Amino acid sequence: MKDKFGIIVNRLIYGFTFAFLYQIVIGIATSLLSLPLTGNVQDLIYGVEKINSQEGVLFVAWWIISTIIITVIALVIIRYKKYLSPYKDEKDIEVPPKITTITAIIIGASISFLFFLLDAIIGLVVTPGSQTDVAAIYESALVGDFTPLFVSIIFSIIAGFIIVGIASKTSKVKELTKDIGLQDITGIKRIMNMTKTQKTTLSDTIGQRPGALIHVGEKKVDHVTINLIEYDAENINQVQNASIEQCLESKNKQNVSWIDIIGIHDPKIIKTFGDSFDLHPLHQSNIMNTELRPSIEVSDNHILVMLKMPHYSNETGKLELEQVSIIISENHLVTFQETPDDFFDQIRKRLQDKSGSIRKLKSDYLAYAIIDAIVDSYFLVIEQVGDITEDIEEELMKNPTAETMQTIQTLKRRMIALRKSIWPAREIVDSLIREDTIFISENTKTYLRDVYNHVIQVTDSIEGLRDVIGGMLDTYLSSVSNRMNEVMKTLTIIASIFIPITFIAGIYGTNFSYVPELAWEGSYFVMLGAMGIISITMIAYFKKKRWM
Repeated sequence: MKDKFGIIVNRLIYGFTFAFLYQIVIGIATSLLSLPLTGNVQDLIYGVEKINSQEGVLFVAWWIISTIIITVIALVIIRYKKYLSPYKDEKDIEVPPKITTITAIIIGASISFLFFLLDAIIGLVVTPGSQTDVAAIYESALVGDFTPLFVSIIFSIIAGFIIVGIASKTSKVKELTKDIGLQDITGIKRIMNMTKTQKTTLSDTIGQRPGALIHVGEKKVDHVTINLIEYDAENINQVQNASIEQCLESKNKQNVSWIDIIGIHDPKIIKTFGDSFDLHPLHQSNIMNTELRPSIEVSDNHILVMLKMPHYSNETGKLELEQVSIIISENHLVTFQETPDDFFDQIRKRLQDKSGSIRKLKSDYLAYAIIDAIVDSYFLVIEQVGDITEDIEEELMKNPTAETMQTIQTLKRRMIALRKSIWPAREIVDSLIREDTIFISENTKTYLRDVYNHVIQVTDSIEGLRDVIGGMLDTYLSSVSNRMNEVMKTLTIIASIFIPITFIAGIYGTNFSYVPELAWEGSYFVMLGAMGIISITMIAYFKKKRWM
């Protein structure tokens, strides 16, 4: 009950703050444009109706500007709501530091439209022409009419819920509108409705038959995309959005083929390619399970390698580990990815430009290049985390806050996740080097030894960062403790100075009828002088001892 009441109070504050600031903006705009502005979608409707006139154009332009203003005010309130919230136990909402213009229009238009509906609903129960501004509330209260006050409170509470509800979706809308145009806005509903319950976990596979093709993890793409690259020393053929038939036909060719499958949630596609390359049903199931440990399986017909490829966002601080499965067979290589974002563009460019010896060698060298790119991607993430670590170290020395502690803990979890994903790669690369198989040539094993060294270097870097971050946690605790000690020392010194002064004041503040000193002329000034001498003496002593 306390939580619900606290949240309602917070929403009242947010809504009131928003309404107050936005009414100021509308007042200024009304004065400058000399237009009867409402501040909601009604302005757009009125502008469209009179679009052929200058007034109509001004209304439409104002609505576009106002949606951005609405977004800015709402996001600023939510981002810094901890300074406005009377109830402090409510969780913070993540608001990206930068958003696209399209995101601003979507968020602002949504808030504007919901406010328009709210005005319309309130208009059904409130007498037309009623006002709820401060003057009207005050004047009505003087005559005993508190209806405008109640309407204002209800409007502010609902407005607060609207602002929080829409602003909390900013990250998801930004994800959709990051680098795309209006044609992709149709996907907002899908992203808005994405919840944690849609993510399949290992617990959902309990009791299933061995080898059951169940996707474990988050579905990151809607449709599976297959890209095919066929090449030899002289020719190359690239097919975007290739069909399954085209990919299977490439098996009958003598050139090297790279089949890149983006999306691992479709069991039919996994089974089709798995059966085509004689992949065991258990291994097919493992490809669809993104929560497994990186591993390697060597058979007479192929080699299956499963690795984790990191993706780190500087804006949100979010680390995602994408599972990449690689099937290596003679002259053929199949990769399974969760998302189209990868670090393989340079490999594709080398194939296209016939750079180096990659076009002259077989699928094992292509597999080496992909594994090397995955391992090198850890260096980029480590560099990004290292930059953040340096900033936090400076912050620790200057002014550590509770947010600093939270960031340190988050980085600590990130480094644990990185270590768990890269540590098995040592065993995988070492197995590729040591295994006596026809799919890995001796020449490629030489390159794989270099990858092994990179894995060791990544592991050492991660261990080093873990130690640094762990030390930062100790530094934070020490810094907070030192600050507390400084405060306590200052208060102790002040208290120590006032103890004898208070003692003297207490003696002469007693209620005895006869205190001889009170009758002496100038005794008051003598007492003040004694207090001053004691204070100066104690300060000098403290300075001599270097306590202050």
